Amino acid sequence: MLALRETPPIGLAGDAADDPAIWVAPTWGSSRVIGTQKKGGYYVYDLEGRVVQELLLGLPNNVDLAADFPWPDGPAPIVAASDRADNTVPLFRFDTATGRMATTAAARIATGFAEVYGVCIGRRGDDTLVAATSKVGEVGVWRLVVRDGAVVGDRISAFALGSIAEGCVIDGAANAVYVAQELRGLWRVALNDRDGAGRTLVDQVGKPGRLAADVEGVSLWEGRDGAGYLVVSVQGRSRFHVYDRSPGNAYRGAFRIGRGPGADAVSGTDGLAVTSAALGDALPRGLLVVQDDKNTAPAATQNFKYVSWADVAAALNLP
Repeated sequence: MLALRETPPIGLAGDAADDPAIWVAPTWGSSRVIGTQKKGGYYVYDLEGRVVQELLLGLPNNVDLAADFPWPDGPAPIVAASDRADNTVPLFRFDTATGRMATTAAARIATGFAEVYGVCIGRRGDDTLVAATSKVGEVGVWRLVVRDGAVVGDRISAFALGSIAEGCVIDGAANAVYVAQELRGLWRVALNDRDGAGRTLVDQVGKPGRLAADVEGVSLWEGRDGAGYLVVSVQGRSRFHVYDRSPGNAYRGAFRIGRGPGADAVSGTDGLAVTSAALGDALPRGLLVVQDDKNTAPAATQNFKYVSWADVAAALNLP
């Protein structure tokens, strides 16, 4: 697998870039990638990797986006993040006309965590749900509602995994949230499982599992009629594992991302995001965006790499 293109270096030394999200525009060329700069803000990029917006705000770790949220002033995409400055989930309106985030959060969901870590947002029927994880493995799920002209979160589930958890993704059509517990593996939990007691381990760190520490980012390539694939980053091995979306989550294989014509190789990935939307000739089956821990050739601070999902599908012989 080869990196197709990349964003500019984040500009801050050390562990700074973390997690991306993808907004698919009605006209594909206007689509955007949002990336967190965990030492103090967000970047919005275009499909070429160019910076469209820099927002210096909070200490965001993970970020995610859902379309068509019923904001009090009209429907628009909603961006959720995990902000370690106050351990909330800030919620931002995304402006589809400009392809930019609002410069202030419209609402904040208090997690009650000592250190919030990961976040994901998704739709289940008419409901918009947001999940958050913590540095010690707490997981919470909230239903977002508009009440008295304000967006609030009604908590619908809470449980603890026992050790650090970060990446997650909501599959509303399957009534499931997938959570990456870094030292344990990938969990599938029903969204209506109030205490997580019925959760199942999709794959685990160490034998007989295929994963290795740390299990980090999780995202969902959504096909038609419930088909699709889960993509999971294994930071310690610079690998990405792919599983069926369908019940049972059959294993499809793993890949690494090497140096391509427009970007260097990827290592130590933390967060990732994927979309199945066709985004032009270079991305006919969608886009995978991954954080790169060690940006080389030339040596630089961390950034995000773009990969064509068509290349992943071909390499793993995915239908």
